[in-house]
Amino acid sequence: MKRYILKRLFLLVPTLIGITLITYMIVRFTPGDYTSLRLDMQMGLKTTAASKEILDQERRLYGLDKPWYVGYMDWLGKFCTLDFGTSRKDGRPVSERIGDALPITLALNLITMLIVYVISIPLGIAASVKKDSLFDRVSSLALFILYSLPTFWIALLLLMFLSSGEYLNLFPLGGITSDTMTGAGFFPLAGDAAWHLVLPVITLTYGSFAFLSRYTRANMLEVINQQYITTARSKGLSEPRVIMVHAFRNSLIPLITLMATLLPGLLGGSVIVESIFSIPGMGMLAFEAILARDIPVIMAIEAISALLTLGGILIADLSYALVDPRIRLETKI
Repeated sequence: MKRYILKRLFLLVPTLIGITLITYMIVRFTPGDYTSLRLDMQMGLKTTAASKEILDQERRLYGLDKPWYVGYMDWLGKFCTLDFGTSRKDGRPVSERIGDALPITLALNLITMLIVYVISIPLGIAASVKKDSLFDRVSSLALFILYSLPTFWIALLLLMFLSSGEYLNLFPLGGITSDTMTGAGFFPLAGDAAWHLVLPVITLTYGSFAFLSRYTRANMLEVINQQYITTARSKGLSEPRVIMVHAFRNSLIPLITLMATLLPGLLGGSVIVESIFSIPGMGMLAFEAILARDIPVIMAIEAISALLTLGGILIADLSYALVDPRIRLETKI
């Protein structure tokens, strides 16, 4: 096990370098001079001697006057020391901007994923046990109807009927906290934040029920029809024990593979939901950085996302051996 982990950690380094290198080249080679675009939008500068001098200073400040490979090596050296650079948008350290947005996105996505998994997996197990029953058909129809509803449409409907005041005014229109909560204690702030997150969480969860529950159902159906399940029942084991201990455990391999995406998903955020509900999370931060061609922010978010993705895959591979002792990790490499 230790040997396998060390090999995977060594492989992680060139993979991470490859991902960040491709990202840096895409940002640098995107058509259009993003430094000129930024200054033109903010200061209305034209092609004058003064504007050219400002552009040259801007390029030197962010290393854009150097060849792309030199600029990438400079960024990589700073990243290894956890120096993410300075944001081009407001001059703040990138670590501060991520530190402001990350807790919001983590809270939103942790709540969402917890609700989705707690509801979808038992629902998928029940549907597989009661295959082709009325419950299976009705639940499948309801879940696929929810899955087909566009996220932005549901978000706007929730705001219209529950927040606008035209029908009901149960929840705030947007944001993460109320203006009146300035200086409040921890528990009042936590309650106010939870109140603001109700509608965004509903918007993020309803569409995920169908995918995960049907995925669980399909995996369970493959296992339930195996001969060792029939043998377990013939031994007189109770049906809950047969389903949960023998069937569900052996259907976990595909679910663990799916769960490998949880770590980057926790950081990524949702641009659509965060835009509609005015939530200053990681999704909005990444979207604004792309529009502003903010290289330090883009590279920091991409590098952290890649690192979390590789870490999630490694955790998933290690979990295979815990679920199925027949799997020997050392033989994979």
